[in-house]
Amino acid sequence: MSTILIGVESSERSEDAIAFGRRLADVAGAYVIVANAYPYSDLPSRASNASYREALREEALETVGQMRDRLEPISGDRTMIRIIADPSPAKALHRVAHAEQASLVIVGSSHTGRAGRVLPGSTGERLLHGSPCAVAIVPRDYRTHADQPIRRIGVAYNNTEEARAAVAAAVPLARALGAELEIIGIASTEYLTSPALMGAADIATLRSDIERHVQEALDEVAGNVAADIVTHTRRATGDAEGLLTAQTQTLDLLVMGSRGYGPLHAVITGGVSGRLVRTSHCPVIVIPRGVEAPFETLFGPATATTA
Repeated sequence: MSTILIGVESSERSEDAIAFGRRLADVAGAYVIVANAYPYSDLPSRASNASYREALREEALETVGQMRDRLEPISGDRTMIRIIADPSPAKALHRVAHAEQASLVIVGSSHTGRAGRVLPGSTGERLLHGSPCAVAIVPRDYRTHADQPIRRIGVAYNNTEEARAAVAAAVPLARALGAELEIIGIASTEYLTSPALMGAADIATLRSDIERHVQEALDEVAGNVAADIVTHTRRATGDAEGLLTAQTQTLDLLVMGSRGYGPLHAVITGGVSGRLVRTSHCPVIVIPRGVEAPFETLFGPATATTA
């Protein structure tokens, strides 16, 4: 059985993360670990204070206990708590995710920003840079409509290995949730050279070629998705971040790839993926390649070929 790790604190954004995690754990039958890092370093120093540490620990225990209660109706034998003394919540979550071989880490968005928007706070931002598994950032106030079904899952696609990994992860997720897939390809205008360097006709030809290649890639990947998954493609031309952000207004969930480097193949966000998690209107799951506990193991093997 796979594991979902939810990082929490005493806040409404943690309730958002719990609501999303409860939903995925319910359909996946996964274990859930509710974790909190309290701001204390166990390294020997003059600032060491055993009574202060114990007070922080008790507060952390109360927090994870309250958040764990919000996981009902998931049975208690599938839920666990972890508290860690560490000034860096992100580093603490990294360690727990690695030790428990978690398939997904979930955190809520920042306290700031408009409702319904993903805006990673300091923990979420740092968590994205170095996580050994997939990371989900949940928008503010998600808990208020968490009972609404997830019917449309978007996948950002640019014909790279990272994007193909995102599609492979999204297929079993869509199957488990009974959702449709919308594979989104962007013909980015950043590749179009200034008219000062190219004639208008050349720019129009280049734009047409880019759009054609994007559509061909979309048609190919959609054609390889298992036949039991209703799959749509959508192509748009322009700024990738802006267009994908607009698409998230009509999606229930967005899945996208990210580069994986280092001995743990950690999530390294950059470019569009790193920016989009700050602007999305729906939860975003960032999928790295080659991690120890692939996201798709939550829902069974990803069948990415036509059935």
